Amino acid sequence: MHCSPPHSGNLLCFNFGLMFGITPAHMSLYESETKTPLNKATDPSGTAWLTGYLFLSAAIGALISGVLALRIGPKSVLLCSGMLQIFGWFCIHFGFDIVHIYASRMFSGVAAGAAFVVLPIFINEISETREKAARLTFTIELWRTTGILLGIVLGFYVPYDLVNIFGCAVSFVFTMSFPFVQESPHFYMRNENVACLEKSLRWYRGIRDMDDREKPEYVGELEEFKAEMQCLGKNIGTAPMPQSYIVRLIFVSFLLTVCAKLSGVFVELNYAADFLGRTGYSMETNYVLLAGAQCVGALLARVAGPGLPRKLLLCLSSLMSAGAVIALALFKQFGRDWLLGNVWCERYLPIFLLALQLLFVSFGLYPLAAVVSSEVLPTKLHDVLYSLASAFSWLLLFGMIEAFNAVKTSIAPGLVLYLWVFAGASIFVGLISLPLLPETRNRRKSSVQRQLGYVDDGDVAKGSAIANGHHISTHI
Repeated sequence: MHCSPPHSGNLLCFNFGLMFGITPAHMSLYESETKTPLNKATDPSGTAWLTGYLFLSAAIGALISGVLALRIGPKSVLLCSGMLQIFGWFCIHFGFDIVHIYASRMFSGVAAGAAFVVLPIFINEISETREKAARLTFTIELWRTTGILLGIVLGFYVPYDLVNIFGCAVSFVFTMSFPFVQESPHFYMRNENVACLEKSLRWYRGIRDMDDREKPEYVGELEEFKAEMQCLGKNIGTAPMPQSYIVRLIFVSFLLTVCAKLSGVFVELNYAADFLGRTGYSMETNYVLLAGAQCVGALLARVAGPGLPRKLLLCLSSLMSAGAVIALALFKQFGRDWLLGNVWCERYLPIFLLALQLLFVSFGLYPLAAVVSSEVLPTKLHDVLYSLASAFSWLLLFGMIEAFNAVKTSIAPGLVLYLWVFAGASIFVGLISLPLLPETRNRRKSSVQRQLGYVDDGDVAKGSAIANGHHISTHI
């Protein structure tokens, strides 16, 4: 029962995937003179802003959510995000102008940007161990990819009004679940609220009976929280961090978060018809296959990812995804000279390579960006840096989406430049992660930070671990 809040929070990531997934199908619907649900059809330049507004507003949500999580609590931020999602679906269902559809994407984008930042924070703060937190974070990717797949299927094959009703219902279920759960015990610890801290910790550890309150595990964890709270009140345990250590943490955070977004997942799915052209199957089937490949990768990550070495998985998945997208770029540029009339390869090899790349990204690179960041960075620094890095990466995606049509018309063939950018981001992560990142699986956070260079005179990592070493309080 104590794991229900993150599972409810995953519905918000699912809902973002749903909103993103329906966009390619609904763009053509809004442009149709006969089928548009709006008062008048919109030209392609108008519909091009749908995804752009989604990513631009996601940057805004990511930017403010980290600070809000520290001020009002991660649960409260997620609750507000759910309400924004409901407003977004209302704007679609009752909208009759493209401006209303823009508003829906902006509401949903702010909600999604906040959720993708705050949900990993929330999971890390309520989980008993780092391994449980990692499994739940891998689950976020599975929900996101499932939402995109279902959104594509619904967008292409289900009536417009029914899609909106379904999306609103999912948002309502998510939003209504959060008033009945507790805020993070770490939030109450930071606010020195002992009574609420005890209540929250009991709720998340499944302590329901009075007799269970004497369990050694619960008593020990509660005492650790109280000791940490006393240190916060007396300003004990704070120490200046070396500048080189801070720079390295900032680089790690931005490296993982930005390169995961630049791996091409969102751009390729949004413009799959342009990347594939007339290859593969029908346009609808191509979109379903690509989204399905993402789901397969996320499912493999959820099943096998928590048990694999983080650094090895990150490196291999990054390089494999880069290999697939490089092969696609070379095929786009030189394929006609190599195939010598092989019609089957010319038709189906692009969809296979693109699906393979999306599978590898969802298997390791994308979910590990959140997992490794939370396991490497000190808690409070992680909340701030992850928020800033996410906002910056969403802005980069916004720029890539809005520049797409200009690049498509000026650089040929098949937007090879974009494919090389995706490959470069993945290669950079794969090569840099080996010498730069420490292995975090099954290691205490103090040991990880010691390897990163944060030590005192006695060569011991700063901060104090709560219970399992899951959190180290570092004050900036």
